[in-house]
Amino acid sequence: MITFDRGVSAKASVLGVEAKLVAVNGDTVVLSVAGQEVSVPVGETRTTSGMGVTVQQVTEEKVVVRVSSGIGNGN
Repeated sequence: MITFDRGVSAKASVLGVEAKLVAVNGDTVVLSVAGQEVSVPVGETRTTSGMGVTVQQVTEEKVVVRVSSGIGNGN
């Protein structure tokens, strides 16, 4: 899980992939994941660059995002 602070240039590296908070438009978050922009509504998941991106929470102070590799554990 990644928590981005709003109002700053926020980025993080997850599973070797850079994720950056680009913008928040109401309940939709725009992220750049591995150089690909994706818009994700709160509570939903989108796939980009082979990664699953879920926006879990948006407040005035922070954005909480879960990024997953999409690779299953074989079970």
